[in-house]
Amino acid sequence: MDARFQSFRTIQPMENYHIRSIEYSITGDMTLLSSGGPQAQVLDREGSQIYECRKGDQYIVDMGQTNGHVSALHNAVWHTKDRNIFMTSSTDCTVRLWDINVTKNQKTVIKMRGSNGKKVSPTHCVFNKDSSMIAVVTVDGALSLFPSKGPFVRARKQNRTAHASGTETSCLKFSTDGNRLLSRGADDTMKLWDIRNMTKPLNVATNLENVFIGTDCWFSPDEKFVMTGTSVKRGSGELVFFDTETFAEVYRFSVGESSVSKILWHPKLNQIVVGCSNGIVKMYYSPHLSSRGALLCAAKTRRRQAKNDEIPTGLNQQILNPYSLPMFRENRFLYAKRRKDKARRDPVMSAAPDKPAYGLDAHKTKGCSMSAYVSKQLALDVHGPPAEEEDPREVLLKYAEICEKDPYWIAPAYGPETKTKFQEVTEETLSEEPVPKKPMYFYNK
Repeated sequence: MDARFQSFRTIQPMENYHIRSIEYSITGDMTLLSSGGPQAQVLDREGSQIYECRKGDQYIVDMGQTNGHVSALHNAVWHTKDRNIFMTSSTDCTVRLWDINVTKNQKTVIKMRGSNGKKVSPTHCVFNKDSSMIAVVTVDGALSLFPSKGPFVRARKQNRTAHASGTETSCLKFSTDGNRLLSRGADDTMKLWDIRNMTKPLNVATNLENVFIGTDCWFSPDEKFVMTGTSVKRGSGELVFFDTETFAEVYRFSVGESSVSKILWHPKLNQIVVGCSNGIVKMYYSPHLSSRGALLCAAKTRRRQAKNDEIPTGLNQQILNPYSLPMFRENRFLYAKRRKDKARRDPVMSAAPDKPAYGLDAHKTKGCSMSAYVSKQLALDVHGPPAEEEDPREVLLKYAEICEKDPYWIAPAYGPETKTKFQEVTEETLSEEPVPKKPMYFYNK
């Protein structure tokens, strides 16, 4: 990437669904995406799909009996210790844990319930630093903590009035020590909690407009500051910084004629990445305190386009490609199915039997029944194949002398005084033409 800040590749993994969250794995070789659809995806560095969550059965009432989510996702986060496990939250009132080595169903299902015992939709979920605790916030404003190894029937710690009921809390962030939790609510507040005592928040910041369900909050790398963005219906959004201990406002600046949606404060690069509602991603850095990242792109000059790289337009020139001729074409690789279909259509490769004859040539067919074939083979085994030039009349006359000496079979039929009479062959009989037979007509079935 150079000073133009242009992407080198664009993919659309979720079809027409808008992407709600994207996160790298702890090893950096995989990316987890959640969208407005019910299925999260895991991609590699090249953008190819590695894993996709299964979709559940929307006609089953008990969401614990389905193999996946049945409605839109809110977010998806990686496990901080195991690179194969991640967690998703959805509007089907469940939070599910997945293992990319298991493709049939999820690993664990957490069904969220409100104070009245009815199902309630989670809006965000997150692991703590060592993944020993799971924090989930629901649409009724309740903030719940579950141990990551279960049980998940009842929350270990919970505050039912953490945020205003009926608002969607857009983000949760744990501190490095795992004792403090930052929450950004759609009730225009940001609160800091101590998970050891969740009866009331440590600090509260108000008048922070939030109309998007994806507005983030974040800790600074040294955790001396916290920051969040404001999302507005009209006007310009702002990035606001607070002191962690007192929650006093430290700095505030506008990001332009758009709202702040997603933010990231990179701990090693010391740079802030802001995703805006108008589709623009902005990076804020310090020339003295930041390292690499945007500094490398800003210092890299644009490549000058050579004159030979320019293709002249408006010239009626013919382009000759010799490898497009049939004699130079290479055999393209065929997939297994196409290769099998091609071999199936070849009568030689598939050893296809002869098709039955119809019409006037039907009497020339050599087909026969199974019994006729067996009889023919038995006769060939006993008497051998017949000579092609042998006259059948001469074959019968060979048995004439035997019949005269021993008329065992002839005498009972024709009497003992039967004499054999043959047609006399003369020049007239040889010149006579045979009577033509009536033609046989066959019709196609």
